[in-house]
Amino acid sequence: MSMKKTAPAHLPWGGLLTLTPGAVLYRGAGGDADLHAHHAVQVMISLDEPFVLEFEDDHHHTAAAIVPSGAPHRLHCTSRRLLLILVEPFGPRGRGLGLIGERSRGQEFEAVLERIATEHADDADPVTAVDSLVRAITPETPQRPARLSEPVRAALRYLEQTPGIQPTLARAAAEAHLSPSRLTHLFTLEVGIPFRRYALWVRLRTVTERVTFGDNLTQAAVAAGFSDSSHLSRVFKNNFGLSPSALLGMTVDRDAWPEGTS
Repeated sequence: MSMKKTAPAHLPWGGLLTLTPGAVLYRGAGGDADLHAHHAVQVMISLDEPFVLEFEDDHHHTAAAIVPSGAPHRLHCTSRRLLLILVEPFGPRGRGLGLIGERSRGQEFEAVLERIATEHADDADPVTAVDSLVRAITPETPQRPARLSEPVRAALRYLEQTPGIQPTLARAAAEAHLSPSRLTHLFTLEVGIPFRRYALWVRLRTVTERVTFGDNLTQAAVAAGFSDSSHLSRVFKNNFGLSPSALLGMTVDRDAWPEGTS
């Protein structure tokens, strides 16, 4: 299939955006997206109108699909009830989803994804919604502990205190009183994504919060440790496939980040 680039379509993204460590959950109206690729594994589920998802080698007219990390794709969507989940590929959730996406774009799980999405469409807890979807199609994904260990909580406190600078694993390990290798293993097991990737999610969350509170993109970029808005835009698009300016039309849920990290 030819993948000639066209002019970017207007994106009516204006729903509720929730960030939680290692995942973004968007609920609301969907729209067209020009050819792009991003770091995250993407799960899309429409609860009304099917969408068209184009890849370099095929396309799908479907109500649910999985896009693996790094796969160029184009979207045409008129759904008013779209669930879009972006999952960190280097954590347990993302690895399982990514393998399914690479194999089949998740088409054998379309009915399962629709059912689970319907059950959790209005769920107040986005982590539950994301984990329920992931576990429905990748049941071997390890269950994360209900409560974080004190060393991991210490590492999280360190990261939360340094959103605008580049944190170091060595300093976090010292705060946690563990070796760097032991902290890396424990952190990934309990939080669901590696330490360095979590640090980036903290910075992107800072951008989202600052824009929500009224900062322009340059101010938000500097507050989160990016050199300028252009640097932020590159990182944001690479991870989420959207420009950070899309945040201006969204409602952001600021209460979904784990408690107890202060």
